[in-house]
Amino acid sequence: MSTPAPIEMPADIAQAVRRQKGALRTLRAEGLILPLLLLVLVLGSTGLEAGVGTGIALVLAFLPLPLIAAIMFRLDRFEPEPTRILVRTFLWGAGAATFVGIVINTTVGLTAGDFAATVISAPVVEESAKALALLFVIRRRPGFLDGVHDGLVYAVWVALGFAMVENVLYYAEAFITEGWGGITLLFALRGVMTPFCHPIFTAMTGIGIGVAVARGWGRGGLAFGLLLGLAVAIILHALWNLSAMTGATITVYLVGYLPLAAIGIALLLGGSRRERRILTRGLAPEEAAGTLPAAEVALLTARGRARAKLRRRARRAGREARRMLHQYEAAAYELAHANAVGRRPGGPEPAAAAAAYRACLVEARAWLVRDAPGVLPAVASAG
Repeated sequence: MSTPAPIEMPADIAQAVRRQKGALRTLRAEGLILPLLLLVLVLGSTGLEAGVGTGIALVLAFLPLPLIAAIMFRLDRFEPEPTRILVRTFLWGAGAATFVGIVINTTVGLTAGDFAATVISAPVVEESAKALALLFVIRRRPGFLDGVHDGLVYAVWVALGFAMVENVLYYAEAFITEGWGGITLLFALRGVMTPFCHPIFTAMTGIGIGVAVARGWGRGGLAFGLLLGLAVAIILHALWNLSAMTGATITVYLVGYLPLAAIGIALLLGGSRRERRILTRGLAPEEAAGTLPAAEVALLTARGRARAKLRRRARRAGREARRMLHQYEAAAYELAHANAVGRRPGGPEPAAAAAAYRACLVEARAWLVRDAPGVLPAVASAG
């Protein structure tokens, strides 16, 4: 199969691409290796202490993840964040944020007591460590987090990583001290009843950052949004931990946790619907201009099953087909945004962006139709 010739892009777009390639190399080093090493260190030390209990704890901590991950991927399906960045965000929460929390909270507990460690240190340290992942995305991959929906998505993923490893530690300790009864009860409380605790806390930081970025507030506004969201996250976290120490968990669960979880899910659903409207509105001019046939626009704005089949066909067609389908979808999403919304914060002018994304889209579509006709049968028959 032939490989398409590269498209010459406007200078500002090309410069952004070069920055992103350099950022990807940095992400591989800072965003993957360090969290993995710290994750291995945390789990390794737990395994030495808990033995077989660590394996049981790992299984229980992992159980809620597939369902939550499936929900998150579905809510972010119309303009999906890159999986590799989500994985690194998750690993930051699981490795780096957890390690920092253990070291500092343990030190505070030994010097100032359990109350200070649980109600003061843990909320401040853990939420700040998780917030670093969101700042990392903004600094290294500008344009990826450009609104409240994106802020929520990244916040949930970093919080899920943190919560999973924290649950491993708690479950292992419960197994050591109380056996099967203790670990089963704790799993019911943490894994079944309150799996969204950390995502709720960190979502406040994601919302603060997302609002600041979406409104183009600049560095000062970004700092304000970050600090405001982080402050709310810390307060919620502190109140939750305080309720556990004072026996008010059920009250806080009913009055605070459940309503906030419902609001968070509603915000994600609303963001998903907004992205679909942007995609539909932004691709309409491309359909009218003949860049995309109607069948393809319908496929790109479909709710999930049709696009899942599309990706399965691409996987069967080989690695290059998967890569070109990814370029095709990503270019379509960005082109729709440029047409429907305009300039992204910190991004190039909409006209230049639209021209570059349109060229990438045409390139990918031509390759798929020519060299992998089974992937896009509707497009192939139309073109």
